[in-house]
Amino acid sequence: MKMNSLQFGKAMIAALFILLLNVAGVKNALAQNLVATLKHGDDISFYYGANALVDAHNAAETGDIITLSSGTFAPTTITKAITLRGAGCMEDTISGVHPTVIPSNMYFNVEDTVNYLTVEGVLFSGYVNRYWLHHPKFVKCNFNSFGHSGDSMDNAQFINCVLNSISFSYSSNTTLINCVIWNTNNMNNANRTVTAFNSIFCLTANNPAALTAYNCIFFRRGYDYSLSQYSDAHNCIGIRNIYASTSLFNCNNYNCMEVNNFSDVFETFAGDFSYEEPFILKEEIATGFLGDDGTEVGIHGGYIPYDPRPSYQIVRHYSVPQKSDNEGHLNVEIEVYNEGE
Repeated sequence: MKMNSLQFGKAMIAALFILLLNVAGVKNALAQNLVATLKHGDDISFYYGANALVDAHNAAETGDIITLSSGTFAPTTITKAITLRGAGCMEDTISGVHPTVIPSNMYFNVEDTVNYLTVEGVLFSGYVNRYWLHHPKFVKCNFNSFGHSGDSMDNAQFINCVLNSISFSYSSNTTLINCVIWNTNNMNNANRTVTAFNSIFCLTANNPAALTAYNCIFFRRGYDYSLSQYSDAHNCIGIRNIYASTSLFNCNNYNCMEVNNFSDVFETFAGDFSYEEPFILKEEIATGFLGDDGTEVGIHGGYIPYDPRPSYQIVRHYSVPQKSDNEGHLNVEIEVYNEGE
């Protein structure tokens, strides 16, 4: 793998480039590894340290892009329709890039109904609490807990995300695409409509009453929960694993199948939660029981197969000198991982 040196332009498009910041007098305070960049139009600002996200968000305006380096950042309340990008939601063993982690309570409260929030490539290892959210998009993020505070979330999209727990209370028209959802809370109301494509569900609380599922895999833990009432299942697999005599599809279902054990479907998955679990299907399932689009069911099929690596170039390393040069410039070296080089 080789790295090239290019001058920083309007975006991070080089494998290695030198950024000249006009910040005279900056010294030891900038010699840190935690970095947030704020892109506003053609202008880019840098913030450093554990509070970098807090500071960047305070300075941001609607439509701006905040990009976080690897590392652990202090949380804040996102109130602006911005794009928030991290280095990834888990360690990338190929690129060597570590995740961006927000370890404690994070809040989203964006009341803007014209411009929308987008978040990608972040591990939220603490508790995420939402207030107002309209058309938010969460891409390639891992969540320990995604809760609510009584306000409404509508038309949310989760793409290539792993959620240890999520509450669907006070939400409508949620779309899940190639996601893993471990604890499905409060999806038992006809008003909480959820549509899922190529996702994996562990049913641990309530019977989903308004879920439309395509090419998904379901299993349960603890009780004989099942899809019910207004739910529909298309080309889905149910793993009974307990309560083997009780179907998981107590609803309209089309071309679905059920088995008794995890080993009937997966190569290695045996029912324990892990962000790193690959959920590889057995060959006979991957090729013999297809989704309605002709690809395999579960998170590796469909139009957006699961891949935790962010869709944009990832900053592998920031090198921030302890002082500016004789012209008052701070020469920040940024090494960006380019796939395939």
